[in-house]
Amino acid sequence: MARRNRIIFLAALSLAACGSKKDVQHAKRSLYDTEFTVVYNAALDATRELYPTLNDNPGPGKISTAWHQVAYANNQDDLSNQRTLAQQQGVAVGQDASSPTTTMAGVPTRLAYKRYFIRFDVSVLGGRPWRVKVIGHASEWDPGAAMPSEMKGAQRPSWLDARTDSLQLAIYKRIKQFAVPMKEEVQIVVEDPKTDPSTFAGVPAGAAKQLAAIKDLLGKRDYVGLRPVLDDDVVWSLGGGTGADVALATWQADPGTFESMSAAIEAGCGSGADKKVTCPEGPAKRGVYQLVLDDKGGAWKVTSFVKAE
Repeated sequence: MARRNRIIFLAALSLAACGSKKDVQHAKRSLYDTEFTVVYNAALDATRELYPTLNDNPGPGKISTAWHQVAYANNQDDLSNQRTLAQQQGVAVGQDASSPTTTMAGVPTRLAYKRYFIRFDVSVLGGRPWRVKVIGHASEWDPGAAMPSEMKGAQRPSWLDARTDSLQLAIYKRIKQFAVPMKEEVQIVVEDPKTDPSTFAGVPAGAAKQLAAIKDLLGKRDYVGLRPVLDDDVVWSLGGGTGADVALATWQADPGTFESMSAAIEAGCGSGADKKVTCPEGPAKRGVYQLVLDDKGGAWKVTSFVKAE
């Protein structure tokens, strides 16, 4: 009798796994025949439930999560776990889980050496019926490194696809009543934004090109890519904090700082008599971040990004 029950139990597990795979395939090949707001809000709610720290932009239908720390183990338990390690360890919703300095209490020693992070770009594309595209990104941090590095190509971890499928499925389950099958695979290329340097009028050409590059890097959240545009002695604190590597690590601990950098550039940039380029243009205003670029031997570098007091 016990053996029979065990066989039934294993058969049930097998059927459940097959059903899950079928649901994932339906999710990947479904369009949603309903209003944009219904699809977008379902994608936003499902994403926020699993990865609470995010930015959403309903205009172009884009949702981008912050880097969330995840547990990594080469076993199925980890692959099927949709919750982030930060939530497992009691980090409150909204608390930054992307910093390498996040507490690792309770994590086995073998996981404490390297730390892994995940983030997602979710897009509601096309017209009615709408398609939901989920793209996952993974990164790893080694002790002593200033910033995590994104894992691409051969470094792409096996668990990333499973977590991406989990998010795709979570969105699908919220609006599957509106799902219609995709007639054929639609190849959608999401191109990285390219800012035209000419949008930065009133600054030297080299500075305009560098500002466009910085804006694009911030848009892609390629914070590691910012390192070459920072001066080695960049000032990041009025209290005397300097140094590019320390600056990046400090800003990564508070992702809102990068949003403030984007806002500073969006506010408009200009150059004064001293040939410095400031964003926003003009004297620094109390309580407002200002980005400063200087010509360092023909290469424009960020020499300061601080909030005036």
